[in-house]
Amino acid sequence: MVLEFFKKGFKSLKFKKDKPTPLGDLEEKVMNILWERGDGTVREVREELKEDLAHTTVMTILDRLYKKGLLKRIKEGKSYRYFPLISKEDFEKKVAEKVITDIIKSHPETAIAAFEGAIEKLSDEEIKRLKELIDEKTRDEKK
Repeated sequence: MVLEFFKKGFKSLKFKKDKPTPLGDLEEKVMNILWERGDGTVREVREELKEDLAHTTVMTILDRLYKKGLLKRIKEGKSYRYFPLISKEDFEKKVAEKVITDIIKSHPETAIAAFEGAIEKLSDEEIKRLKELIDEKTRDEKK
């Protein structure tokens, strides 16, 4: 049941270094370049990739990221300059929130079991912050 949930709900997510991402490998590399640089053209991104990729391949990846709403673009001569619309930190937070929310809604027992295991890996400061959030939520619900 849980395995089916992951197959169905997270086909597009890849887990690398314990971080899920809905981006393909090349999309992730391109976004990392743009997050670090702040902006870039197809040519600039292609040069930074340091891979033997066709200009049209990089152009397609940038266009795909633009259509996904992760980039904005401004016409610059005959080409475009691309800019991230969301920071890397906010993107990772949104992906993590989606994964957690979907698991809690679909399989609350599994989520609680996973959460119990994750708590063991938290620092005392992180546990204190989590407790504060839970206490705050509980107070708000009592009002």
